[in-house]
Amino acid sequence: MRSRALLLSLTVLLSGCIIFDKKSEAVTFHQLASPTAVTTRSGPTLYVPRAIIPSALRRPNVVLIDDTGWVRIEDAHRWISPLDRAVSEAAGRHLTSLTGLPSSMQSPAEEHLVLLLTVDKMEVFTPAGPERSIFSIPGTTPNTDTATLQITFRLEKSDGTLLATKTLSQSRPLKERSPNTFAQAQSANLAAISAELVKFLPATASSK
Repeated sequence: MRSRALLLSLTVLLSGCIIFDKKSEAVTFHQLASPTAVTTRSGPTLYVPRAIIPSALRRPNVVLIDDTGWVRIEDAHRWISPLDRAVSEAAGRHLTSLTGLPSSMQSPAEEHLVLLLTVDKMEVFTPAGPERSIFSIPGTTPNTDTATLQITFRLEKSDGTLLATKTLSQSRPLKERSPNTFAQAQSANLAAISAELVKFLPATASSK
């Protein structure tokens, strides 16, 4: 009796594994592209904690939001890491690559700079179309679909002294409305925003 029960349990477990593997093979993972970051200066470490992101994006799936708030969740497309972490990691690598300053998602013990990022928008803007549907809603772009990223940053010293705060925005055209092109366009947007953000780092300004 015990042997039959054990055999039944193993059969259920193995079946579950097979189903899981089949589902895993159907999932495509995406990440925000960023350069290899090499520290070349001994300036203050830039501490970049996890970004604050809209509630609709707090999931492993790639989420396409249009400019009116409609949400499309892509079950077969997921971020390779949580998006709040991915944004900060990619931004940190961009800033290290551009300035040579060290960056970290862990708070350093020594004096450092703190960069707080809030993702205000991570959306798809669509032109006006003949039909009103989830991705055919009048937007602000007259000719083509675009991926828009808007981030508000707050730069502080480790003692809480405010150094700078500003909202930065970038948009890129989408060749097609797909998770692949969306991730690529948002990677380019984040790179451009990081390049703008460099101007507000005091260590960079003083070195010029």
